[in-house]
Amino acid sequence: MIDSRKTGAYISRLRREKDWTQLELADRVHVTPQAVSRWETGDSFPDVELLVQLAQIFNVSVDALLNGEPAATRAVHGKATTGEVVTALSQGHAEQVAKMILEKEADLESVLEAAPITRPSLMNQVIEKIAGFEFTSEQIAGLAPFIDQELLSELVDKYSGKDMDRERLGALAPFLNQESLESLVKQVITGEVDASLLTYLAPFLSQETLDGLVARIQEGTLESSHLPSLAPFLSRETLDGLVKQTLTGEIEAGMLPTLAPFLSQETLEQLVTHIREGTLETSYLPSLAPFLSREILDGLVKQALNGEIEAGMLPPLAPFLSQETLEQLVARVADGTLEADHLPALAPFLSQPTLHKLLQHIAAGKISPEVIAGLAPFLDKETLIEMIRGGLSSPRSH
Repeated sequence: MIDSRKTGAYISRLRREKDWTQLELADRVHVTPQAVSRWETGDSFPDVELLVQLAQIFNVSVDALLNGEPAATRAVHGKATTGEVVTALSQGHAEQVAKMILEKEADLESVLEAAPITRPSLMNQVIEKIAGFEFTSEQIAGLAPFIDQELLSELVDKYSGKDMDRERLGALAPFLNQESLESLVKQVITGEVDASLLTYLAPFLSQETLDGLVARIQEGTLESSHLPSLAPFLSRETLDGLVKQTLTGEIEAGMLPTLAPFLSQETLEQLVTHIREGTLETSYLPSLAPFLSREILDGLVKQALNGEIEAGMLPPLAPFLSQETLEQLVARVADGTLEADHLPALAPFLSQPTLHKLLQHIAAGKISPEVIAGLAPFLDKETLIEMIRGGLSSPRSH
C-alpha cells in the first residue's frame, strides 16, 4: 500500500541530500514550491508522470519512491513491481499494462495501487483492455473511485451475481449509475441478492425506484422491515400516502413509528387528531411525541387537563414538554384537578426547583406523601439529607 507520508519523507531526504531548496526542486519538475511542500508532508502525492520524473532526477527507482526507501527492481515472485507499472502508465502505455495483467506478468493489485495517482482516462483504457479478466469483488470496489461510471457499471453488472456480498455492493452504490442501481434493486426483488442490500442502495435511488419499492411493501411482495432503510429518502407525497393507508387500514399501522421522524408537522398533527378521536390507538403517541411541535404538545396537555382526552396520554409526552408546562401539571396535581398517580412519570423531567415546590405541596398536605418514593431518585443529595433529618415538616425552599 502506497503511503504518501513515507514517499514524502523520502523525497524530502533525497532533496536535502542534493542540497536543493523546495523551490529548486519545484523548478526542475515544473510545479510550485507549495506542491513540493505538500508532497514532503504527505498531504498530496505526485501523479505518475511526476513520480517517474522525480525518480530520474534523484537517480532512484520508482519503487523506491513508492516504498519510501530503496527497493529491488523486481518483486521476489518475479512479477512486475508497482513501480514498473507506474512507469508504463506514465508513458501512456495502457495496452502494455493490460498485457502484463493478462499474461500474469503483473498483478492487478499493482494497478490498483497506482490508480490514485493515474489519470482516470488512462485507468479506463487499462480496464477496457482486460475485459476478459476475472475480477474479484474486492478489486472492483478498489477500482470504483478511479474509473468512469459506465465502465464500473459494466463490471458490476457482469460480476454482481458471482462473489459480491451486500457490503461490497453497498460500497459501490455511490459510484454506480441509475441503470445499475435499478438492476440491483430488481435482483433484490427477484431474490437473487439479499434484500438487506437496500439499506446501502436507498440514498442513491431515484424517487421513482423508491416509490416502486414502497408499492411492493404495500402489496406484500417486499418485507415491511425494509421500510426504515427507505423512509429517510421518500418524498413527502409518498410518506403522506403511507400514513393515509395506515389510517384506512390498508397497511399495518405498525409502520408509523418508522415513518414518524420524516413526517411533516401537518401530517403529525393529523395523526394526533386521529388519536384524540380514537380512530388511532394511543399506543402510537410515544413514537410520535419526539417529533411533535411545542404547539401540538401544549395542545394535548391542555386537552388532558380539560378532560377532553385521557390524562393517560401525559406520561409519553413528559420527556418533550417544557419546564413551564411541567410546572403547570404539578400545580394541577396540587389543586386536585390532576391525579397524583401521574407524578412518577413526570418526575424524571422536572427541574430541581419544581421538585422542591412539589415537596412543599406534599408538606402542606395538598399532595399525598406516598408519591415521595417516586420522586426520591430525582431529588438532589442535599434535599434528601434534609428530608431524612427533619422529615417533611419544612422542606427548604430553593
